[in-house]
Amino acid sequence: MRAAAAWLALVIALGGCANLRVEHALGCRRDEQPMIRDTLYFGRSIPGGGEVSDADWQRFERDAIVPAFPQGFTVLDAHGSWRDAKGTIASEANRVVVIIHGDDAKSDAAVRQLLRSYRQIFTQESVLRERSKTCATF
Repeated sequence: MRAAAAWLALVIALGGCANLRVEHALGCRRDEQPMIRDTLYFGRSIPGGGEVSDADWQRFERDAIVPAFPQGFTVLDAHGSWRDAKGTIASEANRVVVIIHGDDAKSDAAVRQLLRSYRQIFTQESVLRERSKTCATF
């Protein structure tokens, strides 16, 4: 009788485990992949006057972002403020680029190169990079 009760308790316990979600350390569900989300803030004001035009941006997107992340990204028009190295608060239009990618050296190097290229091409003091871990389904 004890053996039957122990067997029944084991079956019930294991049956309950079948309903538990198996998760990654990040908390991703089994149908999700742990990924990195980079959110990049590209200011459009050019020091000394002027602004990165739509045509200039489209060229940068086509020549720099698309080849680096052909699997996809999202571009948002935004407006924001920031404090420059001299302490001056500036308000400007910007483009926010969101890229979801694997946590690997190649992707990280590609993001860093985008930041360097934009700063160099458009004489920017900085480009803000916000990096976080996320769960994604495709």
